[in-house]
Amino acid sequence: MVEPDDDVGPLSRRIGDLQTELGALRQDLHAADGSDDEFRARFESVAGELQDLLAAANGGHGAIDTISGETITPLDPDPAAIDLDDVAHALSNLSRFTGQGTRFYSVARHSVHVSREVEARGGSRAAQRWGLLHDAPEAYLSDVPAPVKRSLPGYTHAEKRLARAVRDALDVEVTAADLTVVDAADSAVGRHELSVHLPESDHESPPLEYDPDALESNVADSDLFRERARTLGLR
Repeated sequence: MVEPDDDVGPLSRRIGDLQTELGALRQDLHAADGSDDEFRARFESVAGELQDLLAAANGGHGAIDTISGETITPLDPDPAAIDLDDVAHALSNLSRFTGQGTRFYSVARHSVHVSREVEARGGSRAAQRWGLLHDAPEAYLSDVPAPVKRSLPGYTHAEKRLARAVRDALDVEVTAADLTVVDAADSAVGRHELSVHLPESDHESPPLEYDPDALESNVADSDLFRERARTLGLR
């Protein structure tokens, strides 16, 4: 419980009230199972609003530089600032599994594999496109391990906002069925990668429709990503 202080201003009092409310929310969470998807979505929405409030107090969300020489504001992205070459470059330099694997394995190569797996499962062209781009927000937010992401307030909100910007920028329209097949392919490919790159963790590889060994190993990951994008008409 935060004790009121007559000497503080209205903003400080509101923050104190918020801390008090968080204490009450903590008690309610202990009484519930805390796993409800609807609750998580609402919590993420509120966390996103808090991000915006904090940014407003500091002059707005900050921008980052990209390899193309442009800038983008990851927490308030303009679709016009999304550049496929920036995405390919960044994802090819990002390691899966926070670099804990037996060797470097990029998010770009993972994305190509997911897109190929979606195709092998009969997914639509739109689903194949989103399979390639599903991790594109990480080009601007970096990769956060899934177990951490679930407990990092506001990250999922920011990730979804960037995903919308990516889809708008590259004119990718996906249905609920497309998202389902991409999620399934992503999960299967991810578990396969865990079994290969973290063999000491005893992960079992699920059956895959697309053989990952068919991905060219002598091609730079960024070029592999760009070539898949061209094949899918994303250039």
